[in-house]
Amino acid sequence: MNYQGTKIVLTIGLVLCKLQGMKRKAVNKKSAEEMVSMFLGLVIVMVVFGLVVNFFQKRKGSVSVPGVETAMETENGNEMMAGGDVYVVEAGDSLWKIAEKHYNSGYKWVEIVEENNLENPGMLAVGQELSLPELTVEVVQTETIEGDSYMVVKGDNLWEIAVKAYGDGYSWTKIWEANRNVLNSPGLLEIGMSLELPRE
Repeated sequence: MNYQGTKIVLTIGLVLCKLQGMKRKAVNKKSAEEMVSMFLGLVIVMVVFGLVVNFFQKRKGSVSVPGVETAMETENGNEMMAGGDVYVVEAGDSLWKIAEKHYNSGYKWVEIVEENNLENPGMLAVGQELSLPELTVEVVQTETIEGDSYMVVKGDNLWEIAVKAYGDGYSWTKIWEANRNVLNSPGLLEIGMSLELPRE
């Protein structure tokens, strides 16, 4: 092959390489646009899904976290004095539980700390004696559940149902265990749902 022929072949090769490079850039650009479109579509689907779930959640109850005071109705002017005696710490006790038991409010644990000059309120020893301050406490009026079942109403949660059924909010786990066949989650109570209340 002569010099002229070689030059033509090389030129054609360079042109073909440039065309191939341009084609790759176009494919990469198209690929990037497809990724952006896919991402935006995914975001829209997630937002719509969140709105639908939120809509249905408004019809359902909830479970309060144990240790957080539950709002209850109180009878106006119905107050009493509580405390004024010595409490002996038992296994599993905390200042919150002691305050709830004696004052109907876990938030009164601060007064117990002040009364006993406790440096580390989180460290209680079994058998430790605590002086309970005499405090004015509002008497909490709650309805009780006597039967073996309960129909869920708006605003219910397992903690409050356990308080009404057993006098102990921490017993919500018993209700949860007994109703796993109808409850996918302890926080997903549906209005009108019938719950079994195990009695020992």
